[in-house]
Amino acid sequence: MANFVRKMIKNQIKTLNQNKHTNFESIYIHIPFCEIKCPYCDFNAYSNIDNLTSDLIKAMKVEIDLWASLFEKKDIKSIYFGGGTPSWIDAEYIKDILRSISKNFNVSDNTEITLECNPIDLSSEKISTYINAGVSRFSVGIQSLNDKTLKFIGRNHDRMKALNSLNNLRSNNVTNFSVDIMYGIPYQTHEEIKETVSTLLEFEPSHFSSYSFTIEPNTPFFKYVKENKIKEIDEEEYLKIFNILYLLLKENNYVNYEISNWAKKGFESIHNLNYWDNNKFLGIGPGAHSYINNFRFFNESSPKKYINKISKQNSLNNLVDFADTLQNVNFISGKDHISEETKIREYMIFSLRKNSGLDKNQFYNQFTKNLEDHISSKFDDFLDLQILEMNKDIYKFTDKGKLLSNEVFREILYPEG
Repeated sequence: MANFVRKMIKNQIKTLNQNKHTNFESIYIHIPFCEIKCPYCDFNAYSNIDNLTSDLIKAMKVEIDLWASLFEKKDIKSIYFGGGTPSWIDAEYIKDILRSISKNFNVSDNTEITLECNPIDLSSEKISTYINAGVSRFSVGIQSLNDKTLKFIGRNHDRMKALNSLNNLRSNNVTNFSVDIMYGIPYQTHEEIKETVSTLLEFEPSHFSSYSFTIEPNTPFFKYVKENKIKEIDEEEYLKIFNILYLLLKENNYVNYEISNWAKKGFESIHNLNYWDNNKFLGIGPGAHSYINNFRFFNESSPKKYINKISKQNSLNNLVDFADTLQNVNFISGKDHISEETKIREYMIFSLRKNSGLDKNQFYNQFTKNLEDHISSKFDDFLDLQILEMNKDIYKFTDKGKLLSNEVFREILYPEG
């Protein structure tokens, strides 16, 4: 009887620990394969490793099963295939992963399932397979419709292939799709960005993601800049590009619901907002990040090592404490416990990224603390410089301020006083 009672108590504690703060509703799937890796890219992506595809998908399905043993039948509101280039691998693999998720979690007709795609992969046949597999949203990496710019940044498509992919989406009656564009690319002009955006608007995408081109360390482009082989875009031209991009999207009724994301009403990305609302999510695959139970953690980034470690991983469901669980997961490369102060800083940054802004009252409801105690006097300067504006106790970026958002975020993370 004593053993039975001890076992029953242990199971009750285990259930409490599993359910406490484990309300993740989004799953990110990292597919690290690319036909080519672009010279500006610093993501965990690889070319010429297609021979690992089958083994990697099997390992990812094992990882899904392992996490499901801890978090059974969670309701999932979004699934996002990112990379790398998820559309590069056979569409049947995407279908296989979705079957595995549906077996272990509650996936409904309302679950947003997004697939990142390169234009060259979006044949009409492949799109049809994705739709039949359950994909409900496509994110297409257009970047530019200028052939010279596309060649410069190392993309494997040209203007005609990009437009053809959008025509294929249209012929398959796909209405929920996003287009990615880059602005501020060296040698890009404001006339070019105007032509790119105007042409894309003709296809009526439900969503735009617009990213400022950045030259990251440990990329070929970083080396080229250091060697003066290329120079970054002129600041005046950059401002013209930014202003034209914002004006065109506003005029066409797209809402800038997050600094880098624009959507028609009702088509905001559920998955994106889950990140910016600082909600919990599970990451699957090599290098994938997760945020669960006040821990941020990430997987082994090397596909080969990830496959090997997954094959040697024991069950996760015999450990009571989540921190203990993470310590015993051999395919996790790093983890951080998120303190209350870090949560506050992240909340402030993520709130400012959204068009809803940083609300003093909502901050108090969230943390039972006053926002004024967590912002520096420099916020007054941001208001005076019209980088930020305040209306009804809500801080928001001005359009001009969005260009300087990193200055504000830096002040939140490392306040000067």
